[in-house]
Amino acid sequence: MSKDYSTRLTLIQRLQNNHEDECCWEDFVETYKNYIYVIIRNFNLKTELNEDLLQNVLLKLWKDLPKFEYRPNKCRFRTWLSLVTCNIVKDYLKSKAGNNAKKEVQYEEALESMSRVSEPEIEKIAEKEWKVFIAEKAYEGIKDDLSDKVRSVFELSMQDIPDEEIEQRIGIASSSVRVYKQRARNALIKEITRLNKELDCH
Repeated sequence: MSKDYSTRLTLIQRLQNNHEDECCWEDFVETYKNYIYVIIRNFNLKTELNEDLLQNVLLKLWKDLPKFEYRPNKCRFRTWLSLVTCNIVKDYLKSKAGNNAKKEVQYEEALESMSRVSEPEIEKIAEKEWKVFIAEKAYEGIKDDLSDKVRSVFELSMQDIPDEEIEQRIGIASSSVRVYKQRARNALIKEITRLNKELDCH
C-alpha cells in the first residue's frame, strides 16, 4: 500500500458518503483488520470464535458505518474502534446465546467473560495493542528502505542479542552496531509518528 494515501478520517467520510466504494472498504479492512482481531482476542473468548467474530465485526461495520458518529474531541479513533468492536461482539454473542437451540454454553460463557471487562479496561487494551500494531506496521513500511546491514543489526538487537555477538555475526565494528541501531530507530520513530497522525485521527 502506498504511503501517500488519504487519512483514515477522510477514508471513513468517503465510506459514509459512498457506501458502495469497494476500494475504500478494502483499504479500511486491510488497514485495521489485524487491530480489530487483537482487540477481540483480548476478550479471552474461545479461539474458534475469534475469526468468526472478526468477520461479523467487519460485516457490521460495513453495514452500520454510515450511522456511526465519530467525535474526535471525545476519544481517539483507536478507542472508538475498540469500543465499537466490543459492542458488536457483545451483540453477536447475545444473539447467538438467545437463539442457541443446541443448548451450547460457549456463547453464554463468552458473554459472562466479556461482562467482566470494563470500558476503562477496553481503553487500556486499545492503547497497549495499538502500540504493538503501529510499531509492526511502521517497521513493515521502512524495512525495505534500510540497508541489509542496518536491517540485520536492528532485527538482531530486537531479539535482545548482545552487541558483541551482533558484531561477530555481521562482521562489523562495535561503533557501527550502535550507529546502525540508532539509524533504524530514528527511521522507525519517524514512521510511527507519521502513522499515528494518519491512522489514529483525534
